[in-house]
Amino acid sequence: MTRVGKREYLDWAGDRECGTEDRALEVARQIGISNVNSQNDANQMNAECRRQNNENNSPSPSPSPEPEPFVDSGPTFVGTNADGQGLTAAEFDLYAQQTMFGLQSAQQSQMQDSINSTSLAIQNLENEASAYAQDSETGRNVYSEDAASWRTDISTKRQQEWTMYDSAMDYKASVDSQKIKGEYDVSLRKIMNAGNESVAKIQGEYSTANTRLSGEYDLAGEKVRGAAARDVAQRNKEASMFGSFLGGFWS
Repeated sequence: MTRVGKREYLDWAGDRECGTEDRALEVARQIGISNVNSQNDANQMNAECRRQNNENNSPSPSPSPEPEPFVDSGPTFVGTNADGQGLTAAEFDLYAQQTMFGLQSAQQSQMQDSINSTSLAIQNLENEASAYAQDSETGRNVYSEDAASWRTDISTKRQQEWTMYDSAMDYKASVDSQKIKGEYDVSLRKIMNAGNESVAKIQGEYSTANTRLSGEYDLAGEKVRGAAARDVAQRNKEASMFGSFLGGFWS
């Protein structure tokens, strides 16, 4: 029994060569389609309906003509050669063998020519590859030597530049050190001179003040001693006068 998985394919066949869906389903059963489920199934049903339609529409075959009487007309040809001459079975077999042998020889010759050409091409490629490898090796060696020379030159130049820079920096450091030391010595000398001047000034001012104070103190002392001497002389004078007075009084 034929089932219909997708009806659109049955409809497609029924609308074309099969004419109806029932006939399309019957044709599917006839050609062994158990499940109408794809466009391929629809195509097979349509093709079978077309074949049946053509058989039904073809005219009835005419009766076969009567066989002609046998007439011996010579050998039977089964083929012809390249010139169109008829060949019997034995002649055709020989002709076929010769033709095949010629084709095989030509094929072998062509194959050998192809092999020779391929071998020559391969050898040329190998020669070119070898020459290219040699050129590459030469170029690599030259480049390597140039690179080594360049590195040596750069290293030498950098060493010279570093030596010159190192010497310049040492010289600059020495000059800067001497300059700083000189400036420091000058500054220190100025400070020491200023300090000495300040000390001398202070000492002078102190000495002057001390001398002035000593003078004033000595002057004041002399005044005090002078006043005391005068007082003593006055007292002695008065005592002498008083003594003389008393002596005159008692005598």
